[in-house]
Amino acid sequence: EEKAYIDDQIVMGAWTAPAEAGVHTLKILTPYEEIARVAIFVMEPSRSISKKGFIGKYRIGHYPRNTPKGFIKLDKDDRNIQISPHFKVGQFLCKQQPGTWPKYLIVSEDNLLRLETLLDDLNEKRDTEADTLFVMSGFRTPFYNIAIGSAKFSRHMYGDAADVYVDTKPRDGNMDDLNRDGKITKADANFLYDYAGKLFKEKKLKPG
Repeated sequence: EEKAYIDDQIVMGAWTAPAEAGVHTLKILTPYEEIARVAIFVMEPSRSISKKGFIGKYRIGHYPRNTPKGFIKLDKDDRNIQISPHFKVGQFLCKQQPGTWPKYLIVSEDNLLRLETLLDDLNEKRDTEADTLFVMSGFRTPFYNIAIGSAKFSRHMYGDAADVYVDTKPRDGNMDDLNRDGKITKADANFLYDYAGKLFKEKKLKPG
């Protein structure tokens, strides 16, 4: 007989998420083994943003339009939670206030689907042998987005964009020679951009 546990407490029937934002763990067990483990994020509502643009000590800023309903609340020890088969939630954190916790972010399902599809296709057809993509920039708070001079309505603020590169051959902090011309240049970034755009169109994914 299978049993379900939330944060090590057995669940009988329906489960109501707590009002406080945070990360919870759902485990499904048989008498012999654990067969599933799922991270559950209770979102911090956007109404928590203060007039000065903060949630606690973390600076969000204010959205120019379409403020999202809420954010994933992440503590330091939560960074390695798997958010999809090949990506961890900490890869998408905004690059601001490094010593401040908790932090808040958004990662859209569409974005994760695009990244997983791109990674699988690169591994299959380009032999990249990558277990993930290096995420240079994932979620950006509106405050950070303005600070770096990015587009006013950047999709990064909505967790719907990611700047990524492949780094496996060798793993040295630089983009790999994806177009195989023997050099690592902007042409490799252009190759990845075009490759992803064509792939998303073929797979009928939402562009991003």
